[in-house]
Amino acid sequence: MKYIYLTGLLWLLFTSCSDFLKEYSLDQAYVRGYSDLDELLIGETYMATEYYDMNLDKVYYPYIHMMADETQENTESVNWQTSYSLFQKQFFGYITWQYRIGLNPDKLTTKAEDTDWNKLYKHINTANMILFEIDKQSAETDEDKQAVARIRGEAYFLRAAYYFTLVNLYGQPYQPANAATALGVPVKTSPVIEDKMFPRESLATVYSLIIQDLEQAATNLEGIARKSIYRANLTAVRLLQSRVYLYMQNWAEAAKYAQLCLDLQSDLIDLNTFDGSKAFAEASSPETIFSMGGNGIQAIITTAQKGLSASEDLKACYKEGDLRKEHFVCNNEENWSDLYWYCNKYVRKENQYTANVSDNFLFRTAEAWLNLAEAYACMGGNNETAAREALDHLREHRLEMNSFDATTLSGDDLIEEIRTERRRELCFEGHRWFDLRRYTVSEKKTFTGAIRNTYTEWGNWNTLSTMYTYELKAGDPSWTLQIPYEVIQFEELTPNPRNERTHISINQFYL
Repeated sequence: MKYIYLTGLLWLLFTSCSDFLKEYSLDQAYVRGYSDLDELLIGETYMATEYYDMNLDKVYYPYIHMMADETQENTESVNWQTSYSLFQKQFFGYITWQYRIGLNPDKLTTKAEDTDWNKLYKHINTANMILFEIDKQSAETDEDKQAVARIRGEAYFLRAAYYFTLVNLYGQPYQPANAATALGVPVKTSPVIEDKMFPRESLATVYSLIIQDLEQAATNLEGIARKSIYRANLTAVRLLQSRVYLYMQNWAEAAKYAQLCLDLQSDLIDLNTFDGSKAFAEASSPETIFSMGGNGIQAIITTAQKGLSASEDLKACYKEGDLRKEHFVCNNEENWSDLYWYCNKYVRKENQYTANVSDNFLFRTAEAWLNLAEAYACMGGNNETAAREALDHLREHRLEMNSFDATTLSGDDLIEEIRTERRRELCFEGHRWFDLRRYTVSEKKTFTGAIRNTYTEWGNWNTLSTMYTYELKAGDPSWTLQIPYEVIQFEELTPNPRNERTHISINQFYL
């Protein structure tokens, strides 16, 4: 934690992986201009946009896809060469919601728990440094002034995005009634080295910073053209603002910013005319707003490692005539009897590893339409008409023409349908875990159910031995990750009240 929190300006300059910030002496370095800060923004502040096959070491929080109900163990369609439990073993503590998230299946040993915590706080520290330095840069021409404003805006956006991610991994789900006292995560906004411990701030404090940073980002990025989908622009800011307010249950503001996002970019792919020559979710899609970070889903769910499959619950969400069942999840076309289903949302043909957008930090216009629909539905009353219109606009682009009927639902039924549509549309994009945890504390249509995951042990020749089933109910504190063990030991931060957990049932297989 000291590595993360007490790291200051000089450390960032000296340890950057780029060589554009030259070290002139042991105790000082110089930024030669705003272009240096722009390079530091790209190289150290954005998540790396690299894509991996079976190596998840550099992918950000890949377990986010396994903790909820989008994946399940595949014990049906197998062959003796398959390494069935590769990811179940690697992320056992996350998948089975253990008190120690780094716990291994033997429940005696652990692995590092602070990898993502460290990565995200390192990015925040770099953003702090850039924001500290950017106003010192000379900007004489209009072009220079725009460049400085863009760098400042991107840095504010990224800092907000990282704090939002951290507080939704390690902080309690947001409830307006207790946000002032519920624990979030530590906050540091200064690049100055401070020899002190940083305590966990309240949810209200963390979310207040996120909102302020996004307002600053919008002010600075207003009127500036997008450089690429891998660089934040005003549209990305508006979508994140909408998401933040949705999580805060501030329905009016969520709707407002969703509409502001759609005013800038609203296109949707019509799957009735989509030729499938490219993957549905990719960089050049008219729906893509922003992406950063790698893509691990093509490794997690792949016919090369059949240990995990798209869950039966997810597949059941797609009704007859829903074209997403073809373009988002798919079975092995070479073996029609294969019960294993993989994610083909990011690659045209499974197992090619050709994704060029992230599977957990991808912003699409479809989310803006869904945010708009959910916010209006939760506002209720006359707003339900606007909610149905937004929902139907998306559904018209996803269902076969002869399968589409206008939505007539209202009240809780409408809210539930929008949530189900969100599950269908945003699968394997890193939303489902965050959505479920916020539903558990929602003042509108509170989620009161449970989700289950299994962990299977295999015998000789990859034969089934024992399957353990674990359950996570609504209201359980394990919807929030434990603060990493390494952090608690050093910083003495207040841990989250996560439960010790064991299986609820055992299925023993006999040969």
